[in-house]
Amino acid sequence: MKIERIQSRAVGKFFDYAPDQYDLTAQTTENGEFRSLADLLELNESEASPYENILCEALKIIATSPAGRAMLKEAIALEWSAGFEEFTGPMTGEEFCIDVQARQIIFDNNALAPEALADSPFYSNALILSMVRALRQVWQEKRHGGFDQSFGPEAIMMLDRARMADCHVMAVMVAWELRGEGHNSLWRHLIGSEEGDMAMAFSRCLERTPGAMFSGKALSAAFHQWYLCEERVNASDHATLEYLDGVMAERTEQNPFGGKTLGRLDIEVLSCLPDKTAYLLGEGDNILRDPRYAGLCDPINQTHLYHIIRDLETVMAGGVPFRDAALAAKIFPAEE
Repeated sequence: MKIERIQSRAVGKFFDYAPDQYDLTAQTTENGEFRSLADLLELNESEASPYENILCEALKIIATSPAGRAMLKEAIALEWSAGFEEFTGPMTGEEFCIDVQARQIIFDNNALAPEALADSPFYSNALILSMVRALRQVWQEKRHGGFDQSFGPEAIMMLDRARMADCHVMAVMVAWELRGEGHNSLWRHLIGSEEGDMAMAFSRCLERTPGAMFSGKALSAAFHQWYLCEERVNASDHATLEYLDGVMAERTEQNPFGGKTLGRLDIEVLSCLPDKTAYLLGEGDNILRDPRYAGLCDPINQTHLYHIIRDLETVMAGGVPFRDAALAAKIFPAEE
């Protein structure tokens, strides 16, 4: 079962912020159970488990945002569910993961009892932002799915960067809308998070141009700000390369990737909003050509991508790797 994951350190480990306030060894309950988003919205506090109450409160707040409500409505129509698990191993430190086949959004409980999570304003705000990003992933998944069937490795990396940046842009947008609904603490939390520079770029653009919210320029400013943090870009590239390794491991043909040429519309369409406008409209060409968006600077990721491309060009015959398929067929004709 393939799991599509988004990697971000925005939530972090809650007990790093409050190590002495809660019993970190308390036994958690209802861990690993999932409830449909539709059911979570309609639950009464007396009917819900402690974990379900946490999700219910977050969803109700998101539903007061126009953009959040539109994404939530679609996820409900597609019968997605949500729940908590304790992330361990390679998943440690991630905000959430999405199981596409099971249609489940899985959040990290940070190894804490639900009572500890519910009493934390920090975690409540972090969960809302994580949930918005997850709902945007669901939104993108319905429209675009995985990119490996259409594009090659380098194009997939560019598209995954844009998709990751877009998820964070939507979190900024929803947080701003919720600020107008009286949830000021969420906006303050976002400013103090690792994506605070995106929130500031968004608000600065609005200060200079009040109509930028409607033209998409403020969202575009937040999108471009995402690329200015090398750590974010490198983390996105690393996650994509790990995914490409998985595709290579499961391949049944020499090249399991598509051969479509990446165009500007492929980038711009990722920025489509629920109101059917695209905040990157007209910017696709620049994103494709500007090294700030298209460059690969991390030497480890460069080497990783190089090996994937070499593996695509290598033909195995008789247990021996060949770069030339014709030569391999001559030496090992039985495997032609």
